[in-house]
Amino acid sequence: MRQQDQTDIASTPIVMNSEELNIEFMSVKDAAYRYAASLLHDYLEAEDIVQDLYEKLWRRRLLLHKSRFRSLVITSIRNMCLDALRRRERLRQTIVATPTEAISSNEEESNTELTSLIEHIISQLPDREREVMHLRDCEQMEFEDIASIVGITESAARMALSRARQKVRDELSKVMSYGL
Repeated sequence: MRQQDQTDIASTPIVMNSEELNIEFMSVKDAAYRYAASLLHDYLEAEDIVQDLYEKLWRRRLLLHKSRFRSLVITSIRNMCLDALRRRERLRQTIVATPTEAISSNEEESNTELTSLIEHIISQLPDREREVMHLRDCEQMEFEDIASIVGITESAARMALSRARQKVRDELSKVMSYGL
């Protein structure tokens, strides 16, 4: 009977303690990291996955066996990397499919088109109106300074700015309401 007990003990896998887990993991962690980095193409995420795996193994250290530990680590790394890649893909699809994202990209295109349109309208203004509008709206200058730079009176500068803004408003209104 003793011989049978010894046979049962010999066939039972050896459970790891903390020190053995550290030794075994240190021997395989570099390979696990390289494998994760090759799958993810992201070194920081690979480090995170290896660290997460070590944490999981640590919590289950009393259930681990020395036999095939390397295989367990590499398989676990592979599965964790595949999960991370799937999360990336889901996130990418969510971002692409999100209506607000589409709206904001459409808004950016609209803003670019609107800016180009406004620049075109302003470029069609008479020189004096365009100059006064630039000095007042872009350079934030006072009418007194604008008048002395352009060589007109303050009231003429105010009138030129008013006309320029009205022309830009009218042209934008025409373009925006086209087809309505």
